[in-house]
Amino acid sequence: MESTSEPCTMRKLAGRLGVSVMTISRALRNAPGVAATTHRRVLAMARRLHYRPDPALAVLNAYRFGRRKRANHEPIAFLTNHPTPNYWKQVGTFVRYFEGASRRAEELGYRLEPFWMGDPELTARRASGILRDRGIRGLLVGPLTQGQSSLDLEWDWFCAVALGRSLAHPRLTTVSTNHFQAVELAWRKAVDHGFHRIGLALSEHEDLRTVGALRASYLLQQVRSGCVAIPILLMAEFSAKMMATWVDDHRPDVLLSSNQRHHDLLEGRQRRSLPFIHLNVNPTSNLAGIDQGHDQVGEHAAALLHLKLIQRETGIPVRRDIAMLDGSWQEGKFIPETMETLARL
Repeated sequence: MESTSEPCTMRKLAGRLGVSVMTISRALRNAPGVAATTHRRVLAMARRLHYRPDPALAVLNAYRFGRRKRANHEPIAFLTNHPTPNYWKQVGTFVRYFEGASRRAEELGYRLEPFWMGDPELTARRASGILRDRGIRGLLVGPLTQGQSSLDLEWDWFCAVALGRSLAHPRLTTVSTNHFQAVELAWRKAVDHGFHRIGLALSEHEDLRTVGALRASYLLQQVRSGCVAIPILLMAEFSAKMMATWVDDHRPDVLLSSNQRHHDLLEGRQRRSLPFIHLNVNPTSNLAGIDQGHDQVGEHAAALLHLKLIQRETGIPVRRDIAMLDGSWQEGKFIPETMETLARL
């Protein structure tokens, strides 16, 4: 990199590259209408000459942006890659992410639009081109179909924030619920309610999506508390027989799980006599458990993306930063109705 005693300005960048100051400004703002090759040249030269925007001007622009009333909000994309474009709408957690992010985005002058990355014929370059043609500079990467997923795009063109821990590559700025704290809080509340044989049923899919945090926290609580150590029921697929055998073998007096169906698989006496603490309870339900605050996670992610757009932080960060929001305890019933019963009501 070149060193210089004088601060680098947009005018200096324009002179070096032989383009207009307006082109430099648009490229640095990641605005649509700038050729990809020009955009890359501007960013490379800005890094080489240590270009830094004027912080006072950035604050002024942010203030003007927040005050401005616009008929058409700037679009930002909510990326998904599930089997179908609307599959994510079937998952309550994902819907809460989107609703929270959409609400905060609108307050900040944006419009959140779903964008499906699941089409196998959609290349990284083509998807990036479509997004830029729509005037999209900011991306919220929603929870992806598999834990520890990869997603390919021309990342240098965009400001991006990931929701949840399912995206492993690239290592984008991430906002997530604190899964470790969720189990810690659930365990403490279970003990407060008189439970001492605390069991955990966990799918391999959920374990992967949470980067092992639920499992790690559960094992640590066993060591710290001195309670009876019950082995985790960790499986790819659950069955009624498997659940019944595990309950008979280890006799938990309360079950922790992120999925009510694990409890619903139990039948008769086992289901009626085994209390359940939901690790991802819907706040509109009457169940006891942890509200992971997914709508607040979405709001926080949208606010971080807004900050990146103002500061023109495009591309993959050198070091990923992760913001985790704690869950809260929700008092409620410990013996839920089965999913089938609720469906008939």
